[in-house]
Amino acid sequence: MSVLLCLGAFILLQNLMPGGSTRQGIIGGKESVPHSHPFMVYIVDIMTGNTCDGFLVNENFVVTAAHCNGRIVAFLGVHSTKGLIAKNSAFVKTIPHPEYNCSTYENDIMLLKLCKPAQFSKTVMPVALPASENESFGHNCLVMGWGCQTFCKEFPSEVLQEVNVTISKTKNCTAPDIMCSEGFKGPGQGDSGGPLVCGNVAHGIVSSNYKAGKDYVSRYVRLTYHLKWIRSIINGTYQGC
Repeated sequence: MSVLLCLGAFILLQNLMPGGSTRQGIIGGKESVPHSHPFMVYIVDIMTGNTCDGFLVNENFVVTAAHCNGRIVAFLGVHSTKGLIAKNSAFVKTIPHPEYNCSTYENDIMLLKLCKPAQFSKTVMPVALPASENESFGHNCLVMGWGCQTFCKEFPSEVLQEVNVTISKTKNCTAPDIMCSEGFKGPGQGDSGGPLVCGNVAHGIVSSNYKAGKDYVSRYVRLTYHLKWIRSIINGTYQGC
């Protein structure tokens, strides 16, 4: 089956599911103003139907989570995932971090090289990355995506959602490139790869979550820790797909 036929089959299945979509939304948040986050990217694995999020950082590259790797395509400029058209997807080359650890989620970062450069518009624009490895940021941040609305993977939503989270020191959040938030608001399953935005700068990547007592802990990859690697890829020789 061709790539476009696989994607077309996924989108048809998506539109036949109860509620019109297999996707869901941020936990404890609200719908984003349409296209208020033009850097957001919706990612589909054309073989499994699994979905993730990502964010555009320049005309050629998207950042997402390494555990989202697969035969994926990207949709730029999306607010609602209902009725996505295969011909509007972007083909990508996946570049996962070579030291990604699927057990600890360390180095859970991947770059997607767009096969054709993004055309910037009101609905497609990059987000800023930290300027330096020691750049500081506030603890009140914004996370967004098309993932679950509950930790029980319930309540589908086909539109981009967002919620404010507070970064805090948390047990089992000790890896140097991982930071956490806790509570009953935050990213859910399906939000992996989306950005943690603090002061209009992407400082983290949604990676994973787990239950700790009565609370839930959400983990994010710290982008300042990976700036050197990101720059080596962006400024490297990855041409085409």
